[in-house]
Amino acid sequence: MREQSAGIGRNEPVKEISALELLLRQAARLAAAAGVLALLLWVGWVMLDLKHLQSGFTLPT
Repeated sequence: MREQSAGIGRNEPVKEISALELLLRQAARLAAAAGVLALLLWVGWVMLDLKHLQSGFTLPT
């Protein structure tokens, strides 16, 4: 018995997508990756803020 990868060897036709949909999908992937990278950079910047490192976090009184 042979294992089949998802989508390979099946009788289902491959869905054709327009160039616009392909472009929008690529743009969405790029935006998601940029957002994750920006979040990681921001968190790293906040965590390594050496100027305010000694003051710690305090609640307003």
